[in-house]
Amino acid sequence: MFGAMTRSTKTTHHPAATAPGAGQPRDALLQRLQAEAQRVPLSFELFPPRSAARRHDLDTTVDNLAPVATAGFSVTMGAGGTTRTGTHETCVVVADRSGRPVTAHLTALGLTKAEALETADGLWQAGITRILALRGDRPRAGPVPPGFAHASDLVAALAARHPFDLSVAAYPETHPEAASARADIGYLRQKLDAGARRAYCQFVLDPAAYGRFLDACGRQGIDAPIIPGLMPLEGWTRLRGFARANGTHVPDWLDRLFAPAEAKPVLMPYLAAAATVEQARRLIAYGAPALHVYTMNRWPLALALAHLMGQG
Repeated sequence: MFGAMTRSTKTTHHPAATAPGAGQPRDALLQRLQAEAQRVPLSFELFPPRSAARRHDLDTTVDNLAPVATAGFSVTMGAGGTTRTGTHETCVVVADRSGRPVTAHLTALGLTKAEALETADGLWQAGITRILALRGDRPRAGPVPPGFAHASDLVAALAARHPFDLSVAAYPETHPEAASARADIGYLRQKLDAGARRAYCQFVLDPAAYGRFLDACGRQGIDAPIIPGLMPLEGWTRLRGFARANGTHVPDWLDRLFAPAEAKPVLMPYLAAAATVEQARRLIAYGAPALHVYTMNRWPLALALAHLMGQG
């Protein structure tokens, strides 16, 4: 963790105390973040737009974030592969527009094996060589669609198909279908052993959960980079509901922090910025090798975070 601010309490004056800055805080957290976090690469997650107006918003977001996207962008795919055409097209646009590497999400459930591999071939031919291989959510009712049953199977098939740079998902607070946290980490190891180079985490609101997850992975011999997802804390009421629906722990202090914004919404951007910076600072302190920012196709807070981290 970054050190706390300290201040001298001595009242006796010594010659050294007359030096500029004597007795002043030596470790202000924001200043330390700027100094330390410049080495932490940033990537930004986007989703395919569904209208011309949303396409304009996406283009604006890419233009603003490209200078600080040192680890590039990723583009999501809808559940069941519903946006695979949009994902492909958006990846190509973002790559051309930004000049940064782009990772395409590829979701197995909902696609046949042939459709998944056809999608991968199209990405490869378009110059998109990075894939985040996901199993995807099971349907709430009815049979599981045919295709790759596990993300590790998809990773192995993609690795055999082309020399993709493959990533997978990780769950610091344990996937809801896993029998235990240890079993869930075992599944992560299977995906890495199948050919993935790194894992991107589902976002957490309690960075300590990420720190515990890193330790647990290390105890099971996993040494691949595990990159935390960071959700900018805008629209707290909506985000809190989304987090709870996904089994993400919501710390009480965040509820207390955002409570004044319920009566005075004008406060929300300022509170969100402060809380988001605190999340980033703590994730880095726990050992994050990079940060993956879930932008929701919005750029101002994501860009402010980059600048507060001394980037750009």
